[in-house]
Amino acid sequence: MFTGLRAIGQGLRSFQQNGYPYIWSNLAFVALSLPIITAPAAFSALVWVGYLAQTDPSEADLAAFWQTFRANLWRALPWGVFNTLFAFVNFYNLFAYSSLDGAVITLLEAVWVAGAIVWAGLLLYTWPIYYEMAEPTVLGAMRNALVMVIRNPLFTLVIVLIIALLAIMSTILVASWLLITWGAISAIANAAVLNRLKQFRTVQQP
Repeated sequence: MFTGLRAIGQGLRSFQQNGYPYIWSNLAFVALSLPIITAPAAFSALVWVGYLAQTDPSEADLAAFWQTFRANLWRALPWGVFNTLFAFVNFYNLFAYSSLDGAVITLLEAVWVAGAIVWAGLLLYTWPIYYEMAEPTVLGAMRNALVMVIRNPLFTLVIVLIIALLAIMSTILVASWLLITWGAISAIANAAVLNRLKQFRTVQQP
């Protein structure tokens, strides 16, 4: 739990220290998400700026966003379609059966809630992992993201809950979505992945 909170703190510090790249990328992401079909590539570009802000801050700028957006325009689309369909089916089941009672329904609801957390973890971890891979593929990054979720369930739960809280606060202050919220999510997602990879590499050292 505390490790997750530290990762969130690292992400928010990165956002504070590199505010302009995050804000401009946030604005670009929102604009490019309006056609919907370009939203996955826009998200991958937003995450790339967040990744650079924490690994090579001098390179984190709007030019990096546009370059990555163009490179991932079609590469990110199947990832976006998969996540959209999974979310639709999972949340539809969760809400459709919420009024029913019984042990089986309770068990299914627990499965769907767990599925929502795993889905959120995949959504957050895939692109930061992709940018850390020596020979990146989106499918390989998704597989590694799933492994990261399974190996770090409490860590992931903390990350997801804090981002959910951030989303609720941003819904109250609607302008936040336009200026900072997506950039903050990118910062937290990258910090979470970099934290877990650093821990993994430390353990692997002889």
